[in-house]
Amino acid sequence: MNVCKNTRLFFHLWYDRAMKLLFKLFITLIVLGLGLYWFAGYTPNETGSQRSPYTTREQTLESTEDQLSRTERINRLFPFKEAVEKALNQRVPSNQRVKGDEISQNLKDALVATEDKRYYEHGAIDVFGIGRAFYTNLTAGHTVEGGSTITQQLVKNLFLSSKRIMSRKVEEVILAYLMELYYTKDEILTMYLNTIYYGNNYYGIEQASKGYFNTTPAKLTLGQAALMAGMPQAPSYYNPITNFKAAKERQRTVLTLMTQQGIISNREADKAYYANLNLQKNAATDDELKETTTPNHSNTGDSDSSNSQNNSDTRPSKSSTSQSPNKFSIDE
Repeated sequence: MNVCKNTRLFFHLWYDRAMKLLFKLFITLIVLGLGLYWFAGYTPNETGSQRSPYTTREQTLESTEDQLSRTERINRLFPFKEAVEKALNQRVPSNQRVKGDEISQNLKDALVATEDKRYYEHGAIDVFGIGRAFYTNLTAGHTVEGGSTITQQLVKNLFLSSKRIMSRKVEEVILAYLMELYYTKDEILTMYLNTIYYGNNYYGIEQASKGYFNTTPAKLTLGQAALMAGMPQAPSYYNPITNFKAAKERQRTVLTLMTQQGIISNREADKAYYANLNLQKNAATDDELKETTTPNHSNTGDSDSSNSQNNSDTRPSKSSTSQSPNKFSIDE
């Protein structure tokens, strides 16, 4: 009799635990389902601030992106690598992209120092960067800094329109985590450099290297790399062909960041700043949509770097560009 009683007690305990587990699983599935439906469900009718596309090519891609249905937005995640390859080809054909070992280390170092100095330390999302940006924006009373990582910027370039709305931000986070699940940091950095817009209708580092300096990505000098690493936040404004003074001031900021982070010495920075860039005087193409105002780095495509606390140094002004600097911020 005691055996039967113990058996019934054990069964009831097991049943209670099993039901609680099933209930929790059921609630989790509902929450995940609603979250997936929400992040994939925004339409062009939603309101939200945004930056203008840089070129007519981006206008076409963003228009297509905005018209995707909920089902299409979800289905494109599976298989993810095929979706990434398709997005890469739509932005820059494979024959115009280069491998990671064919890109100058100068450019990789300069980009990370400028856009996301903790890139190799954090995951898809930089929690510390977001916290710092929140505090900075709170104390300033308005948005002056963002916390997007290079990975987040890549998925925005490949998959998302420039709308700054909550559902888009949720999708961005999910896509960023998938990107770091399937690809290494070096692969992500290579994809970013191969697809970013560099002004003058140049997409990707191969087009930009050839167009601006008549060289290959592997042969970019420190001075050329620093100038190009400073362009993604406002590529049309920092176009060295149409706005050389602003481009040089931005180059100065990138070199300063690299010295502050111990990547290069002050002497190397000075040498790079005053070195001949071998800049080619190519005219801007008709495809580019002109950017006529001084960039606000906190709102440039919502792709704020984790080093945005230096943005006050990156905004060119008449006084800062009227003459060449004699030394870098680290020395001042």
